[in-house]
Amino acid sequence: MKIKAIIASLFVAGTMVACAPAVTVKYDYDPKVNVRQFATYRIEADRQRNADPIVGSNLNQRRIADALDVSLKGKGYKPVQEGEADLIVRFFTDSKDRQQIQSNNTMGPWGWGWGGWGMPNQVYSRNYEENRVVVNVYDARTNDIIWQGWATGQLNSRRDRERDAAFRETVTAIVKNLPESAGQDYGASR
Repeated sequence: MKIKAIIASLFVAGTMVACAPAVTVKYDYDPKVNVRQFATYRIEADRQRNADPIVGSNLNQRRIADALDVSLKGKGYKPVQEGEADLIVRFFTDSKDRQQIQSNNTMGPWGWGWGGWGMPNQVYSRNYEENRVVVNVYDARTNDIIWQGWATGQLNSRRDRERDAAFRETVTAIVKNLPESAGQDYGASR
């Protein structure tokens, strides 16, 4: 009986790791904006909102800015170092502590468990940090937000050598939903 409880515990622990929240990407935009008028951009960290000391660190801000720059160039936009840009791309990060609760639910309605033996229902919890990267795209002339993309998941839990890739992949997934190139409207990119 004890071996069955150990196996059940290992199964539930493995299931919890496999069910760890993945990075989820979403976006929103203003459908009235004609994107064909935009060709250039400038990237800025939103200094007021990057309050998280880890995910919002200067190191991670550089990772995000570099990934945004590569992604936007890949879409046909051109960076502007000096002078007026058509788009201002601002980003910020934040984090929240979360808890995941899972039950092995081995106790059936008639008391049957593994091999016909009833086992008590075991509940497991896992605490983790959920991170969010938000990219806001503004019309530089009006300062109105015209597009927003965000990703939510566990970015900071990666090992050091995987962290660069995690941020790069996350930002690429966010920007993927931005129109393909300057001069293309939203309807054609969806």
